[in-house]
Amino acid sequence: MRLENFIYNILESPRKSFFVYLITFILFALSISTFPTQIIKAKMLPGKDSNTFSIYVDLKDGSSKTQTKKVTRCIAKNLQKNELVTNISVFIGEGQPLDFAALVKQSALKNKQSQAEIMVNIKKAQERDITSYNLISNLREDIQKNCSYYDANIKFIELPSGPPVLASIVAEIYGGKSFQSRREFSNKIALILKEQTSLVDIDIMADEDYVKYELELDNNKIIKSGVSLEQIKNILYLAYEGKQISVVNENNAENQIPIFLRLDESRLLENQEKRSLENKLQTLKVINNQGIAIDIYSFITIKEVIKEATLSSKNLNMMINVIAETNKDSQIYPLLEARNQMLNQLNDKYIVSKTNMLNLSFTDKITNEKFDLIFDGELKVTIDTFIDLGGAFIIALVLIFFLMVMYYKSFALSGGIVLASFISIVGVIFAHVIMDMITRDTFYLTATSLIGFIGLIGINSRNSTLIIDFSRQLVEEKGLSINQAIAKATATRSKPIILTVLTMVFASSLLATDAVFGGLGVALIGGTLISYIVSMFFVPVIIKNQLKKL
Repeated sequence: MRLENFIYNILESPRKSFFVYLITFILFALSISTFPTQIIKAKMLPGKDSNTFSIYVDLKDGSSKTQTKKVTRCIAKNLQKNELVTNISVFIGEGQPLDFAALVKQSALKNKQSQAEIMVNIKKAQERDITSYNLISNLREDIQKNCSYYDANIKFIELPSGPPVLASIVAEIYGGKSFQSRREFSNKIALILKEQTSLVDIDIMADEDYVKYELELDNNKIIKSGVSLEQIKNILYLAYEGKQISVVNENNAENQIPIFLRLDESRLLENQEKRSLENKLQTLKVINNQGIAIDIYSFITIKEVIKEATLSSKNLNMMINVIAETNKDSQIYPLLEARNQMLNQLNDKYIVSKTNMLNLSFTDKITNEKFDLIFDGELKVTIDTFIDLGGAFIIALVLIFFLMVMYYKSFALSGGIVLASFISIVGVIFAHVIMDMITRDTFYLTATSLIGFIGLIGINSRNSTLIIDFSRQLVEEKGLSINQAIAKATATRSKPIILTVLTMVFASSLLATDAVFGGLGVALIGGTLISYIVSMFFVPVIIKNQLKKL
C-alpha cells in the first residue's frame, strides 16, 4: 500500500515525474562515461589461471647453441628460486610438444640453434594465492633484465583464455619496395609499441642479416693428395655436427641405445671471425693413402656470404609481423595510445592516412614507398566480437520494438518499453564498477557481459508488459483512473517481479567468480536489480501519457 501511494504521488506530480527522468538520465550518463574515462575497461575475455606456461627464447640468427644454453640456464636458475615453480623442461633448437598455445604461435617451426622453448609447471591453483598471469607478470621483469644475454628476446607465453592467436596485438606490415625497407619500417613501429608501459614481449618476426661462412671443397686438390672426397666430408660432419655410428643393446632398455660421435668442446670457435674458423680447420687432419697427415684447411676455401632472410606472406602478399603482449591490461587501450603516437611521430617522414577500423597507411614522402599497417591478433578478435554482439543487441531491440508495436498498436508505448529495457545497462555497468573495486584484478566488461546484457532485454520487456496489461485491465474492469491503475498494477506486480529478480541474482551469483563467465553473472545480477527499480518507478512515469491514448 505504501508503494502504491508512493508511485501514485509521483504520477500525480509533474515535478516528481520530471525528477524521475532527471535521475534516470544522470545515472545513464554516468554509466556511459565510465568507458571514455576507463573506469570500466573492455576486453574479449579475462586472463586464464593455468598451471603451466612457456617461455620462448630467440637469439639473433647465427648465434651458437652454447649462447642459447647460457640464456636458458640463467632463466631456469631464476625460475627455480620461486617456490611456486614445480617443474622446468628446456628444449633447445626445437619447440616443446605442441600444446593449445603453440598451435598458432609457430612453436613447431623452431629449428635453429638460436631458438629455445622452456615449459614451466607451477603449483595448482588451490595451492597458491596468486593467479598464474600475475605470477608471470612478477617473473617477467627480473628474468628479462637478468638473462637477456646476447640481446636475446625472451617472451612469456600463457595458455589463451579464448581463441588461440599469434599474439595479443599483431601489427602486420605490408608494402615497401624490398624486404629491407619493410623491416626498417617494422623497427619504427616496434619502437613505438615499446614505449607503451602495458605492452611487453615485443618482437619483430623478421630475420636480421648476418654473415655466415660456406666451405667450398677443391676437388682437384683432394684427388691429387690421395684423399677420398667422401672422407673429407665425413670428417667435417663428425667434427662439428656429429652422427650416430652404432648402437648398444641393453637387457633393461626398451630400445637400442645409440652411440653418437662428435668432437668435444674443442670444436667450438673462439669468436665469430673468419680467422677463428681457419685455425680450427687447420687442427683437423686426415691421413691419405700414403700415410701422410694433411690438414683439411688446405682443401677448403672459406667464403663469406650474407644469410638470406626468411620471407613471410599472407594471402600471397609479403608481410612482416610485429607482435606484442599485454601485461594486466586490455589490448585496445595501449594500442590506441600507440596508434596516436604513430600518427604524430611518423607524419614528418610519411603521409599517414586512416583506412578501415584502426588500420593505417603510410607513404614515404621521399621514396613514395607505401606501407599498410593492419592490426590482427586477439585485438581484432575482440573488436569483431564486440561489433557482432553490439549488432545482435541492436537487432534484439528492433525486433522487440516491432513486436510491441504489433501488440499495442502504439509506437510511443513500444518505444517506452524498449527504452526501459535499454536503461538496464546502468545496472550492468555499475555492477562491473563494484566488482572492479572489490576484486584484486581488473574486472573487465567482457564478451560474456554483453551476452548477459542481451539476455536482460527480454526480462525487462516482460516486466513492462505485465504492468501495462494489468493497468489497462484495472481501467477497463474497475473504472480506475490511469494514474491509480498504474500505481496499483505496479505495486501488485512488485512481488512477483522481485521474486524473479532474486531468483536470477542467486542463480547468477554462482557465475560471478568464474574466470570466463564472471562477466555474464555480474551483468545478470546488476541488470536484473536495476530492472526492478526501472519497472517500479521509470516505467510508470513513461507509460502514463501513452495509456490514455489506447
